[in-house]
Formats: sequence, C-alpha cells, structure tokens
Amino acid sequence: MAEPDHQAPESPLAELRASARGWQGLQMAVIGFIGLCGVLQGGRPDNPMWLQVWAGLLALGALVLALVATFLVARVAWPLYGGQASYGTEAEALAREGRRLRMGLALTVVALAALALGTATGWWPQSEEGGGALVAVQAADGQSWCGALGEAAPGALRIEVEGAPVVVSIDDVAAVGPVDSC
Repeated sequence: MAEPDHQAPESPLAELRASARGWQGLQMAVIGFIGLCGVLQGGRPDNPMWLQVWAGLLALGALVLALVATFLVARVAWPLYGGQASYGTEAEALAREGRRLRMGLALTVVALAALALGTATGWWPQSEEGGGALVAVQAADGQSWCGALGEAAPGALRIEVEGAPVVVSIDDVAAVGPVDSC
C-alpha cells in the first residue's frame, strides 16, 4: 500500500501568491471584456456631445484602471526578487502583499463599474425629429391630409400639415395609414 503524500502546509504568503495567480485569469477576462465593449460599442451620434465624451472617458478610464489593477495583482502573484534590497519579515511581506492584492481587486471592481456607467449612456433618451409619425388621413367626404400626428382631445385626430394643425373628428375619418414622406 502506498502512503498518502503529506505535503508540508504552505506558508500564508505562498497561499496568498497562489490566490493572486487565480485572480489573474479573472482580471484578464475583465480587460478583454472592456476591450470588446469598446470595439463593439457603435456609439450613438444622436446623444449630446458631452455625453459621448463622458462615455469615452469612462471606457478609457476603465481600461486604465483594469491595467493598473492587473499590474498590482501580478506583483503579488509573480514577485520580482531582485528589485528591492529587503523584503522584511514574512509577516511584513504578507501584510504588504495582502494590501496590494486587495487594492488590485478593488480597482478591478471600480473598472467594471466605470465601464457599466459608460455603457449606460446608450440608454439616453432620443428626441424625435419632425414631431411624430407621418400619416396619410382620408376623410369620409373625400378630403385627405398628410403630416405628423399630434396630440388631440379624445375623439379627435390632429395632423400637423405644413406647420398648421388640422383636427378631424374620429367619426369623419375613413382611413389612416403610415407614409414615409408627404
């Protein structure tokens, strides 16, 4: 019978580094997601210019934050030992690396929030040009009008014909149909 392998328990610092390596995959996915959203976002030219600028700045800021966050977590996951003269005790290194990992993960969440806020500008309400849908209206007596629908009292139909309102009773309407142009 083979005896089970008993590995020595890893130090807390080694466990922290292993955890950071696991978080690296998530962070790479976040960077890819931010890049993909930036490429796929078609923009909305109908949005106000200030809103378009803010959306772009938020997306760019999200990318920068995600890159900084990835760098912080990578320093924990893959330390460079030649750069510093002294790391101090293992407890000090554990505290320092733990702060870096927490900061990197917090920045990752902030980057996703910035991206979500920038993407939310796509739901900005759009104004309708021309006041409404264009329709052709024919009355029972043979008259016809073409224009944009407007608000009217109950039982009436209002059509904006060349800037002048025409109000027709619903009882007098023989046909109504959408048109592309008048």
